[in-house]
Amino acid sequence: MKFSLSELPRYIINFFLFLWVLFTITMFGWLILTSFKSTREIYQGVFAFPNEFLIDNYIRVLTDFAMLRYMFNSLVAVLTATVVVLVIATPVAYVLGKLKFFGQGPVSFSIIIGLGIPLQAIFIPLYLMMARAGFTDSLMGLSWLYAITSFPFTVYLLIGFFKTIPSTLEDAARVDGATAFQSFIKIMVPLARPGIISAGIFVFVMLWKEFLLSLVFISESSIQPISLGLYSLITRLTYTGDWGGLFAGVVLVMLPSIVFYSILAKRFIAGLTVGIGKS
Repeated sequence: MKFSLSELPRYIINFFLFLWVLFTITMFGWLILTSFKSTREIYQGVFAFPNEFLIDNYIRVLTDFAMLRYMFNSLVAVLTATVVVLVIATPVAYVLGKLKFFGQGPVSFSIIIGLGIPLQAIFIPLYLMMARAGFTDSLMGLSWLYAITSFPFTVYLLIGFFKTIPSTLEDAARVDGATAFQSFIKIMVPLARPGIISAGIFVFVMLWKEFLLSLVFISESSIQPISLGLYSLITRLTYTGDWGGLFAGVVLVMLPSIVFYSILAKRFIAGLTVGIGKS
């Protein structure tokens, strides 16, 4: 095997990527193992293998600290927001990415500029609008907030995927008599499916760990999402020194996004290889 100096940067990058992946897997494995240990065992050896696998930590967190309810609230809000933003952003990205019309540039810019607006700068007008609409302390209101704040990023990502689809396919469909809507539904959406799934995974993972919007707009404990539930869990278990329960709670918070990604991993990677950098 011949070695070229021109390939040295690639080998260096691969080496550091390997170290990062190894570190991530090691820390995640340590987190899972520690979640099955009692607090006494953790103090005796932080990196030691557990003497026996205890599920009491998970049972206590799910029952005594209502983590199951927090997870259900987040699933409802995040899944609703993901579906809503994909349904709205997909046709918008198609129009901006494939069609030519007057004012296309300013419209695209006005949407994409939303990526640069920090949430803290719009909290007050958002809260006033949500309060007048009666959507504060509401999972439905939180879902709409999630969808609205994720819309610019989703459109920006999907524009890149639609631009990679050859326009000749769409032109051929129109020659055969298909309307613009039929061409979009029957040709563009199926071809852009990897990109749509990738955008959905990004949005789901991003919203699952969202904290600021939940903190400002949700005060009722019965409808708080998992981010606020974890914050409450950290505050209470750190005070009592229940480190085993705390590790179990962190694993439960991470689990849904990992499962969601694992199910759609192949489509996610396929979408990345097609669309990234083409917007």
